[in-house]
Amino acid sequence: NVTVEAPDGLRANVSSAVNGWLDSGFWKLTKRNNILFFSPDELASQLAKQFPKLEAIKISKDLPHALIISAGERKPIGILCLADERCFYFDKTGIAFSETQPSSGFLILNIIDQRSRELKLGDEVIVQDWLSNITKAKELLAKLDVNVSEFVIPADSFDEFYAKTSEGWRILFSNATDIEKQISALTIFLKEKITPSQRAGLQYIDLRIQDRIYYK
Repeated sequence: NVTVEAPDGLRANVSSAVNGWLDSGFWKLTKRNNILFFSPDELASQLAKQFPKLEAIKISKDLPHALIISAGERKPIGILCLADERCFYFDKTGIAFSETQPSSGFLILNIIDQRSRELKLGDEVIVQDWLSNITKAKELLAKLDVNVSEFVIPADSFDEFYAKTSEGWRILFSNATDIEKQISALTIFLKEKITPSQRAGLQYIDLRIQDRIYYK
C-alpha cells in the first residue's frame, strides 16, 4: 500500500511513478516484494529527477507492507533566462524546476545569464555565491528605493554582474568585493555625492573596485 502526500497537481503522477518503481525488477524479485530491503534514498532520488517541482521528499516504511511518501512543491523566487532565451523558474535553493517566459516585473527576481552554458530542470541556475550576492543586492537596493528590473551576467563575465534600474541606469557589481560594502558606498554616493539632476542623467555607477566609485 502506497500513501502519497504531495501537491494536488502532482499527486496522481507521483503515485503512478512510485508504483511503477516498486513493480520494477525481474520475475518475482520486485521492490514491492522486498520492501524491507529497498533504499528509500534511491526512490527519493528517482522522484527528484522525474519531478523537479517536488522539494523535501520524505519516504518512510510502515511495515510490513506500506510506504508513506510526502513532498512539498517548490515556490518560485525568481526567473533566470539564458542566452538562448530559455527561461526557468527557480526556488530559494537556486534549483530550476519549471520552464517559463521572461518577466519584466519588479517584484520577482529576474536574472539574465548571457554566458554560453547548458541548463536543465533540477540543476542549480547559478552557483550559490552568485545567487546569494544577487539576492542580497536586490534586497538592499529595494531599501534605497532603487527598483531593479533585472540583473545581468555578461557573456564574458568571470565574477561580475550588473543591475538595470527602473530609472534607466546600471549598477556594476563584483563578487570579489563584499556586496553589503558596495551597497553602503552606493547609499552614501546617492545621498551625498550626486544631485537629482545628475542622477537623472546617469548611465552607470561602477562599484566593482573596493573604496572607489566610478560613474557616468
